[in-house]
Amino acid sequence: PMHSFDGFDTQPASVTPHTSPLLQGLNNEQAAAVTLPQAHALILAGAGSGKTRVLTTRIAWLLQTSQVSPGGILAVTFTNKAAKEMLTRLSAMFPINTRGMWIGTFHGLCNRFLRAHYKMANLPQTFQILDTQDQLSAIKRLCKQHGVDDERFPAKQLTWFFASCKEEGMRPADVPVRDDDTRKKVELYALYEAQCQREGVVDFAELLLRSYELLKHNEAIRTHYQERFRHILIDEFQDTNALQYAWLKLLSGHDASRVNVSGMGSSSVFAVGDDDQSIYAFRGADVENMRLYEKQFHPMMVKLEQNYRSHGHILDTANHLIANNSERLGKNLRTDAGHGEPVRIYEAPSDHAEAAWLVDEIKALVNSGIKRTEVALLYRSNAQSRIIEHALFSAAIPYRVY
Repeated sequence: PMHSFDGFDTQPASVTPHTSPLLQGLNNEQAAAVTLPQAHALILAGAGSGKTRVLTTRIAWLLQTSQVSPGGILAVTFTNKAAKEMLTRLSAMFPINTRGMWIGTFHGLCNRFLRAHYKMANLPQTFQILDTQDQLSAIKRLCKQHGVDDERFPAKQLTWFFASCKEEGMRPADVPVRDDDTRKKVELYALYEAQCQREGVVDFAELLLRSYELLKHNEAIRTHYQERFRHILIDEFQDTNALQYAWLKLLSGHDASRVNVSGMGSSSVFAVGDDDQSIYAFRGADVENMRLYEKQFHPMMVKLEQNYRSHGHILDTANHLIANNSERLGKNLRTDAGHGEPVRIYEAPSDHAEAAWLVDEIKALVNSGIKRTEVALLYRSNAQSRIIEHALFSAAIPYRVY
């Protein structure tokens, strides 16, 4: 059973936008999300709908209404930048020491967890984290040591293989072996794990997997954190992978047989995401987690459909395209900003013709009095920039690449 909230009539009678300065300036949907009762929730937040504001205000609201102490909050963000922004906003909203809260990325929070329990996790106290480049070097070193054919098993491909195994929660012994290539990769995975353990290092995927295993197999630690974090908030939920979802279920004390219809488990999970904005499938993210969460946690749902970023023509175009996606949870963005300029689509016969057309467009815009700093070019991948940059350079149009 799903509970849907569309406005203020769903809030407790005592709550109005005027009772707390925190709710000032929120629209009906945002205020409904912020003031939800203690239960699992899914906030479907469209692009530019103020989800960071909702997440941050939700935390401040829980603290202001004494539903939780700072130490009982766990908030997971997608980037370190988002975590810093949330802490800065929280400090401005509410006179509070944010140090007791756990706010950060999955990797950052798991690092903090493993530092606190390094002995139980079978790690040295000063364990180092391998970044992507370090990991690639470590795998190249391993392959050289064991005489591995680097054309048949490129180091980069092995990096992806090891990461995808870990993100599925699989150690070498758990990986299904169907052919000789996979058997060899699993052998190398086991050797890589042994090398990391010997050298006291962990890669990014290992941070999460080892944290998950420690929580799963150590009841005392699991119980401690389940009882501590009464409110778990997750941003960019559509970008979580299988292991992150399993970690969330474990930490929230979720057991499908124990959760009742109102969604009350031992902790409340407040998940914010947008199934229409899932773009990280290539690195293990699974939008299916949103549907699993909906089925398994029975969350209350609030849709944030008011967009503050774009004009109507852009939203109409986006809504029209997104409507073709299958198995959407469904929402339609709207704006009060007016229609704006119509969206034009130009289909070029080649990348060179496209670059020439872009140069002509930019020249026309600049000639009409628009500043060059008001013109932006977005491209899908870095490989596309060379031809565009060459055309701009040849036309003596100054530009900056971000």
